[in-house]
Amino acid sequence: MSGDTATRRRAVSRRVAREARPFLRARSGAILRLAGWSLLEFAQTFLSGYGVARALDDGFLAGRPATGLLWLAVAAVAVLPSVLAARGVFGRLADLVEPLRDGLVRRVVSRALSGALGRSGDVSTRSLSQVTHQSEIARDGWAGLVLTLRSFVFTAAGAVTGLLALSPALLLIVLPPLVLGAALFLATLPPMAARQRAYLAADEAYAAHAGELAASLRDIAAAGTADRTVAESRALASAQLTASRSLARWSAVRVVALAVCGRFPPLLLLLGAPWLLRNGLTPGALVGALTYLTQALAPAVQALMTMLGTAGGRLVVVLDRFTDAPPPPAVQALMTMLG
Repeated sequence: MSGDTATRRRAVSRRVAREARPFLRARSGAILRLAGWSLLEFAQTFLSGYGVARALDDGFLAGRPATGLLWLAVAAVAVLPSVLAARGVFGRLADLVEPLRDGLVRRVVSRALSGALGRSGDVSTRSLSQVTHQSEIARDGWAGLVLTLRSFVFTAAGAVTGLLALSPALLLIVLPPLVLGAALFLATLPPMAARQRAYLAADEAYAAHAGELAASLRDIAAAGTADRTVAESRALASAQLTASRSLARWSAVRVVALAVCGRFPPLLLLLGAPWLLRNGLTPGALVGALTYLTQALAPAVQALMTMLGTAGGRLVVVLDRFTDAPPPPAVQALMTMLG
């Protein structure tokens, strides 16, 4: 059973990746503009810790308060370009987000038209959940993933560059808990994706049942099958509740991974501070490293893990359900002409 699950997971990943590649290639210009604005965040992150370190070592601890204040001013002023970067990023975000939702809705409508023209089945009831609920999950998840991943890449690059500039020995203490927490987090992604898939399947089943129920109220009353209908509704609602609880339990495991990544690096740095100071690390560099960890690197890692574990997992599962059966070419061509 586990082998079948792994095979299905690989098939899902390949299918979603195959659909995603042309979408991203067509919007490479928007991605490059986002990266350009994000370079300002790289500079702000680098200067935040480096400026604090130089303010202490070259300024206050060296008896030159004016130099220390100047470096603190540099670190403070570096925040201003990041504000402009946020404005530019949000201005370009719609170029990546809205086409995804429009394409998914167009695909669902194409599939529904195909079912209506060909055979009657549960395609229309499934499409109802996808158009009204799952397309919004994909839209919000994709927007959050783009923002979080972009911020993580450039913030982490600025923090790691700053740590290297202060002392390469800092990475020997900081990186192991980050790698351990990331490995634990990645191990939870497959089971969480499976639970998310089960939850969406239960949601679609309940939507299909509700649609059939609304159209059959007179028949149910005439046949006297209200009790059986209530029992079916209760069973579907219970299945949806069970799926959501299972997903929540795996989310608790993810909290442990977040704690390892977010809490352990500053703690280990403080525990290793005497050894680092004896081996040439300056007090300013130590404070600068703590600044990188507490204000940049650890928050960025936690934000990325939270996004991947929640919206990212839902996004992959939803895209899988949108791409599992493409509409016939004739219907797809009709929707292309209409949209």
